Parts: sequence; structure tokens; C-alpha cells
Amino acid sequence: MLVLTLTVLGLLMNITALKAQNNKQTQHLATFAKIWGFLKYYHPAAANGTTDWDKEFFRMVPLVKSAGGDKGFDKLLTDWYSSLPKAGLSPAITQMQSDTILRIFTEKDIARFGVSAPLKTELTKLYLHHIPDSNKFIDNRYNGHKLDYIYHKENPYALPAYPDEVHRLLALARYWNIINYFYPDKYINAKNWESVLPVFIPQFIAASDSNEYRKTFLRLTAQINDSHSFFTQKEWNNAHQTLNLPFTTVYINGKFVIGRSRYDSLMKEMDFRIGDEIVSINNKPVAERVKELKPYTTGTNELSMYRNIANTLFKIDTVRILRLGIKRHGKNINKTVKLFTEGELWNYRKNHPLNLWENFGNGVWYVRICEITKPDTLKRLFTDLQKAKVVIWEMRAYPNFKVMQQVSAGLFPAVNRTNIDYNGILEFPGSFAKHTSNGFDKTNSLKLPLYTGKMIVLVNEETQSLAESVAAELRSRPNTIVMGRQTAGTTGNILWVDYPGGIEASFTGVGVEGVNDSFREGRGVKIDKEIKLKAKDLDKYPDYMLEMAYREAVGLL
Repeated sequence: MLVLTLTVLGLLMNITALKAQNNKQTQHLATFAKIWGFLKYYHPAAANGTTDWDKEFFRMVPLVKSAGGDKGFDKLLTDWYSSLPKAGLSPAITQMQSDTILRIFTEKDIARFGVSAPLKTELTKLYLHHIPDSNKFIDNRYNGHKLDYIYHKENPYALPAYPDEVHRLLALARYWNIINYFYPDKYINAKNWESVLPVFIPQFIAASDSNEYRKTFLRLTAQINDSHSFFTQKEWNNAHQTLNLPFTTVYINGKFVIGRSRYDSLMKEMDFRIGDEIVSINNKPVAERVKELKPYTTGTNELSMYRNIANTLFKIDTVRILRLGIKRHGKNINKTVKLFTEGELWNYRKNHPLNLWENFGNGVWYVRICEITKPDTLKRLFTDLQKAKVVIWEMRAYPNFKVMQQVSAGLFPAVNRTNIDYNGILEFPGSFAKHTSNGFDKTNSLKLPLYTGKMIVLVNEETQSLAESVAAELRSRPNTIVMGRQTAGTTGNILWVDYPGGIEASFTGVGVEGVNDSFREGRGVKIDKEIKLKAKDLDKYPDYMLEMAYREAVGLL
């Protein structure tokens, strides 16, 4: 018995020691990834390509893993840094600090690097006295034009689809550092970014095949709480095509409910009704399905996250038939339903077009502005709107950019400043310049007649990005209110970057604030009149929110 006890005790001690060793290795890899990323943007030899920086990553990872304790690791990094060509430094501090500069990476971040004090001192000098040089990884010019964002030029390493361990770790280090230096909303949406590397390094190492690798990377993209955080990979997309049902599912107080639909005949044929609650999918309670989806789903605020979950509730690989449980007026109904591809639903919409605008009577007009795809259509729209006393402006969808470039001229008498933008500073990664922009084009090249009447801008969690920018701009218009539910809280140019294994991932690259507090990242467009949805009220009208907006409009007459 004593021998058995000692054997078990020895095994436990070995397991504990191995776990401590693995934790130390993870800690060292995380620190190395941070320093590798910092030097990528601030050391001239790395930035200008004198040293092949990806190859340095591949070379150093095995050495970091075998470095042993902290002393061996510190010596490895110190020797590595000393081996690089000496960087020229400015005698004066070059890092910009003013009310017009947002810094999401500072010398305080370097102080938290897990390396020796002398190396921290050297890295801090490199940062504070940085002399800008060319950088092969980033640029803000394309075809001779200056952009309002910084884009990334990375070796994609598209093949193989399942990269080896060191390339998987490169994917993680690349993503983490790009967000660390170029995501303007890091302190809003990725407050715990420091903790991401230690959590994900073991997961990227353990990813056993291409599917697990892609799933791990998808979970990584969900860490920044950004509704512009998208993931794409050719084989993954083919295996996870978008399939859905002919209605919009809305999240209300913990329930997923059919909120509205523009597929009337399909709804009737399949016996779906507005207000039906989705309670199970393939005999699994919705709560379990939500638990499965959450680690892979992002959203800038809670409502947009649940909107994204609602959009993928029924997307289970390429399964076209589901067993669906719904609750209608307290009665449970089970049915087998066919899912539709995006192409099938698009063809239905094409064959059943909606009126682009309608006269609701009593001087109230309703404009489906997001359905308008040709700028010339605006001439007829604004001619008709001269008869309107109140316009309900539908923004619960994504509008056409070219149309939005022209529409403001029919709504505003002059140029007005609408946004405060934060644009990345190419020469100083981690810093953003703050300036006020003028919103959309108001040159009125279409000669639109000006509508000066009252407006209600109708928004909800589907209002995102360009739609939010438009809604926030309209809020500054006289006689205009924003009405509805919290918007997605995500606008600003979106950037895509390549990663090993054929993966592309995106994030918001330009920070945006609306003047007069009309828009805030996360919060969204400021709502003047909130519409509080209750599941029991939805089936009273085909579109409950539109009905509430119409009643508000009548009250404004």
C-alpha cells in the first residue's frame, strides 16, 4: 500500500511539474509574441525588411519553447535584440501626445512586458525616440491615393489549409499585434486584450486539424467584441453556407421571436407567424444552441451579439432540413422545415419587390431608403416628398453607399460637420489622429429639391456601420428624431488581413464618434424615442416598430 501511495504521489508531482513547465512555456511564448510584434513596427531592421521578420518568428519559437526558466528566456531575448542592426534614435522624444492624439499603445505597455529591466529600458527608448522608416507590413496609400485607414500587407501562407504549429502561432501573433496597435476601439471592446495570448497559445498548439484550427481562429476573432469582426476561409465557407428561414428573429428578454418578414407567401405556406417564439432546434432547447454559438459570436454590444446569434440559430453546417419547435399563444408546435439559401431568398425579394416609398395618408410618408440602389431614383423620391408633412425614414437595414453619397443634399441645406474620426498614424503604430469630418456629399449634383419637413429615423440592432453613420448624421437635422431600439454600435472603415491557412479576418480600422453625442462606439446612435419590444405585442401588427413610428408621426402633425 505504501509503495502504491508513493507511486501515485510521484505521478501527481510529475503532472504538477509538467503543468508548471507548460504554463511557463506559454508565458514565454506570449511575451515573445508581444516583443516580436513591437519590433515589427518599431525596429527599422524588422519594419523595412532588412531582417525577414516572419522567418525570425519561425526561428525563435523553438528556442523560446526550450529556453527553460526566466533567466534563460531573458538571455535569449536580450541576445536576440542585441543581434539586430542598431536602430537610430532621435535625441528628442518623438511620440506625439496631445488632445488630438489617441494612443492605444504607450510606454506603459512596454513596462508590462515580462522581460528584464535592461531590455525594457532599451525597448522604451526605441519607442519614445522612434525615427519613422519605411514599413513593408503597413501603408496608408493605394494607387497614389491617401487612405483614411492603415492597411496590412502580409504573406498569406494560404497553403497548406492546416498549417504546422509554428505557422499557427504566427497567425495568433499576427492577429494579436494588429489588434494591439491598429484597433482604435481596443480600450472599449477589447479591454482584456492582454489576457488573450496566454489563453489562446495552448489552443492554437492543440488544434489537431484544419477544422479545429479554423474554429480556434474564429473564437479568437470573437474576443474583440466588434460587429465588424468577420472570418472567411474558402473551404470553411463552402461547408458552412448561409442557410436561413424567411423571417427576422429578434431577441427580447431572453427569447428569440419572429419579429417581421418580407416573405409573406413563404410565411403562409410554412405556417409561421409574427410573434412565434423559437423554443427548440432539432429537439435541442434554444438555450443550448445559444451556448454552442456564443464562443464563436461577436457583437459590439449585447443586442448586436444576440442579433448575430439569431442570424445563425438555424445555420448548422449544410443541413437543409430542421426540426423546429415554436410556441404560439402558449401552445407548443413542432414542425419540420426547409431552410433557404441566401440566393433563394434574394430571388424571392427580386420577384416580390417592395414599394421604395409609400404615402401612408394624413401627410405621413414611409421611405425604404435601404432598398434604393440607384442614385437617380432620388429625384423622384424627393419630388414626391414635397407633399409630405412627416417622413418615416427606414434605417433597419444596410443602405447603398452611392445612394448615401447623394441623399444628404435633399435633407440638409448646407454642409454640416457630423463625425469625429480617429485615423491610424502610419509612422507611429498604436496612435490615432483625431479630426472632424464633414459627413456625406452635399454638392447636390442631382439637383434634388430640399425636404424641410419632420422626420422619424427608424433604427434597431440591424442598423450598423454605414446605416449608423447616416442615422447619426440625420439626428443633427432640424425637426428630426431617432426612434427605435439600440443600434449595433459599430461604424468606421472595415479592414481585412490575411492569415496562414487561407484565412481572412476583419476589424474596424477607423474610430468614429458622432458630434453632439449622436453616436458612440458600443452604445450606437443616440435614441430620442425608444421602442420597447415585448414578445406578446409583436403579433398585433405585421411590423410593430413601424406601427409605433407611424403613431408617433401622426402625433407630430
